[in-house]
Amino acid sequence: MKQVLASQGCHANLVIGVALPFSAHAWVQSGDTILTDPLELVEPYTPILVV
Repeated sequence: MKQVLASQGCHANLVIGVALPFSAHAWVQSGDTILTDPLELVEPYTPILVV
């Protein structure tokens, strides 16, 4: 999704987050708007890398 948006001139970030006990998840976000997942799915994760 990040690449598709970039091809249309829209900036978005790939965010990688972790939660304990260990699990990881990645999502695409533009500003404060999460584009690929519902907020309830992303909320437990702490972002550790933004690309």
